[in-house]
Amino acid sequence: MTSALTFHTVNLPSGTLKLWLERPHPPLDTLLDYAMRQNPRRGFLFVSRVLGKHIPISPAVAARTYTQLAAALPPLTAPHFIGLAETATALGEGVYHAWREQHPDQTATFQHTTRYQTWHPLLLRFDEPHSHAPAHLLYDPGPAARAATELVLVDDELSTGTTLENLAREWRSLHPHLRRVVMVSLTDWCSRRSEIQERLGLPVTFVSLTRGGYDFTPAADWQPPQLPAVAGNGADKSALLPASGPRYGQDVELSWPELSLSPTDRVLVLGTGEYQYPAFALAQRLEPDVFASVFSATTRSPVLEGLAMARKFSFSDNVGDGIANYLYNVDPDAYTRILVTYEGRCLPDSALMTLLGDRAQAVRISPLEA
Repeated sequence: MTSALTFHTVNLPSGTLKLWLERPHPPLDTLLDYAMRQNPRRGFLFVSRVLGKHIPISPAVAARTYTQLAAALPPLTAPHFIGLAETATALGEGVYHAWREQHPDQTATFQHTTRYQTWHPLLLRFDEPHSHAPAHLLYDPGPAARAATELVLVDDELSTGTTLENLAREWRSLHPHLRRVVMVSLTDWCSRRSEIQERLGLPVTFVSLTRGGYDFTPAADWQPPQLPAVAGNGADKSALLPASGPRYGQDVELSWPELSLSPTDRVLVLGTGEYQYPAFALAQRLEPDVFASVFSATTRSPVLEGLAMARKFSFSDNVGDGIANYLYNVDPDAYTRILVTYEGRCLPDSALMTLLGDRAQAVRISPLEA
């Protein structure tokens, strides 16, 4: 039986986006908004309302998303989870932790891809063809992860599926014992599901909150914007980044900072780039004790201001790449405290702290010492 479809048309200055969705699915406006990439290769951007990357959200909303996706996974035995940098590092880790909570007697491992060179042994490199910053690095996560026969790949959006297919192919070339791949996303627009499974030669399961397809017709008078510098300098970041953590396939318990907060505080916790899950976790810890707690993150993704991007701050990255980073949809006056979390020695750019004002505080979240 063919599923009924619902259709949506989104008119943007850059063109017309037509969507069709399979049922059942959550109301689309609870999942998505829209903006325009500052990228001549693609004139639109799906902006998630449940991710906590471009729109600040409650940690309760994110936790429900993690739980829902984890519950939809097929039966697994000791899987290895991989979240895609930078947008899905928190999503991937959140789904991993939710699955572990739902299956307390089972083991699993997690890591996320990264854009940063370090001294750690590199396992593989693969590309994200449609991205502004295509190269992903995956470090060796250790023998337990590499022994997994099931691979769970998590990204915020599945469009062509090429990125996750590239990762799965590279992983399998090193791990021929792999038996199954699960591709997890918030929204699945992929029309190549059967082709991906055939090309990988493995059973592939697709899990998402909603599924459908889209077509984009560029406006005839649209002038594609110039893409700013988005690639890092490729320098070794070992002196800046922590020596352990999910970037390398390691679960690390975090030491939470002492904060003087009032029950009347409205708190925004910001992650920085790939370092986003700890911002979610801190916001979740604070939520019962303050008036409101939300989280979001900075990003290297260039998006034009307007539509879903009501506000845009630009500043320099905090990992020594010398490229622009951005923060979207944050009105500093909406909060009494803004906690900008960072890892290792990656202090937030002083320009960002100035833009956020005197209510902002840089907070380093460190591994808990034994």
